Amino acid sequence: MRSVALITITLLFPSFLLAVNKNPVPVARWSQDAPNCTLRQDYEDGRTYYGISISDFEIILAVDRQELEKIHHRATAMLSVLLTFRYKGGGQLEVQQNRFSLEFVKHLQLMKTSLDPDVMLHHLQENVDDITDEVERHQLRKHPENKAQKEAELQARLKDYTEMMDFISTQGLRPAVLNHSNPAITGWVFFSIKDRWIGPWRKPEQFILRVPVHNLMVEFPFFLPPHTGAVELRRRPEPQP
Repeated sequence: MRSVALITITLLFPSFLLAVNKNPVPVARWSQDAPNCTLRQDYEDGRTYYGISISDFEIILAVDRQELEKIHHRATAMLSVLLTFRYKGGGQLEVQQNRFSLEFVKHLQLMKTSLDPDVMLHHLQENVDDITDEVERHQLRKHPENKAQKEAELQARLKDYTEMMDFISTQGLRPAVLNHSNPAITGWVFFSIKDRWIGPWRKPEQFILRVPVHNLMVEFPFFLPPHTGAVELRRRPEPQP
């Protein structure tokens, strides 16, 4: 009886796989040699730009060449990328920021979904409150002789948090709908690196950013530090995290 059950499972398993993959989402993958893809490095702002144009829309991914080095200098450790969407159609295009994902290829192909800017701001404010409470209600009471030093350290940390919160609030990409009257949007997208399977970095690190658009899954494979590409010097005023 057991052998019959095993045979039944073996026969059904391939059918199950076929059912799951019956209607896979088409993938549009950025490639340096593809005619609809672009690559350039701007040495003035330190970013590498990956562009892909498909049908009635265009997406440009910008990644700081020193992103890995900058991560641990932030108030909270996270990886950031800059995305620009341009819509050229007559209907509308939904930018589903909450469905973006980043694959850490060299770290067991771990997948991280993009962080919600509003949730990030809430957590950062909680951190600010906790840090302030710890210093003012505990450390200063135990060591009043170190008041000046502790207060200076607290203000420095709060400054970092305030700047990060302001950046996320004003520059973070949020879900949006593009159309003829609102054809483009640009914003930063953030991914947590807090995971037992991430780190230390294995340079060059390899990532795959996945962005669902219409009925497509657009993929951007990239490296940090990046591979050498075309150089273009241009002044860009966008702030950086």
